[in-house]
Amino acid sequence: MKVGRVMSGKKMAIYGGIIVAMLVATFAAPAIANDDMQARLDAAEAKIASLEAQKEPTWIETRRSEETKAMVQEIMADADARTMMLADEKPVTVNLGGFAITRWDYNNGGGAARNNEFNIPYARLEVSGEVLNTIGYYVSGEFSDYTSGSMDLVDAYLTMDLFWGIDMQAGQFVTAFYKDFTDSPLDNIEGEYSILATTFGQGRSQGIQLTKDFGWLDLSASYNDGFGTENVFIVDNDYGISVRGDVDFGGGFNLGAAFAYQSELEDYGTYTVDFGYSSDTLNAQVSWVSADYAVGGYEKNYGFNAGVSYKCTDSLTGFVNYQWGKLGVATSDLNVLEVGANYDINKYVRWTTTLGYGFSAIDPAWNLYRSGWSSGDSDGQYLLRTQLSVSF
Repeated sequence: MKVGRVMSGKKMAIYGGIIVAMLVATFAAPAIANDDMQARLDAAEAKIASLEAQKEPTWIETRRSEETKAMVQEIMADADARTMMLADEKPVTVNLGGFAITRWDYNNGGGAARNNEFNIPYARLEVSGEVLNTIGYYVSGEFSDYTSGSMDLVDAYLTMDLFWGIDMQAGQFVTAFYKDFTDSPLDNIEGEYSILATTFGQGRSQGIQLTKDFGWLDLSASYNDGFGTENVFIVDNDYGISVRGDVDFGGGFNLGAAFAYQSELEDYGTYTVDFGYSSDTLNAQVSWVSADYAVGGYEKNYGFNAGVSYKCTDSLTGFVNYQWGKLGVATSDLNVLEVGANYDINKYVRWTTTLGYGFSAIDPAWNLYRSGWSSGDSDGQYLLRTQLSVSF
């Protein structure tokens, strides 16, 4: 039997070391290679991320960005429009305003008792607004020394746009007739109504009024209870009609004319014509008014008014106003001259001073209203009127 050789212990140790080294090399080399590869991969990814952050956007990315911005702007615009629509859909709007006048009057009486007093001729509160952006409303009430401290209704009417640019006014309002009889005395340069305006003006009435503005021509027509019928409940069939037209010639020139009819007065007819000029500094107006009617006898009544104002500075305006008139029942003609000035302390506060002189006696038939003049039987009456007005 053949017997193999037996390795010595030294050889076995050598061969064992070689085998262990080979095993270590076999398994350790891939691990080292993997670590190096991972490090290189991490470095490459970092480089790619850096390059992507620095590169310019492509055309498709730019277009998508612009489309997104446009969409956002459209959504925001739609949201703004919806917000405005909701704001416009308020059922009722309310605005408060008004004015007050405190005044000192002095006159020598013109043959009657002398007048020297402080008074509050006007303290008016105004409320206006719209209902559902369709119907407008205006209501005003007034406290004054002439109302014994109580509040009187002044105006109360509704407004509406009808068709063809026609505006409707229904309720109690100033009928369109005499130009100087306006909604407020502060609309007049003297800060008060003229004697002719309170005597011949139709005043306030209850009814309906239609207005059409053609640009160069403004037309108004009213069907009402008759002149001077404010705060009066009428149960008869009497009525009044007034029609007024105002023409704008351009260049500051204007012409107005009006006619009024009162059914309860026999042979009644009243008309007025006025011509004016207006610029930034100069305003001038002349007017003629006539009222003829028969009440227990025929009466012929008429009057003439001329006024000029000049704006001296932004705050100071001077004015002159002359009135002449004739009433069938009066014993003397109206013959009054007034000069004065307005000083605007600011856009809300105005100080007005007027000095007047009567060339003839002022008959009680004239409606002196709150003018400060007194009826008397002698000429030479003079008036000093100064007032402070506040509007808000």
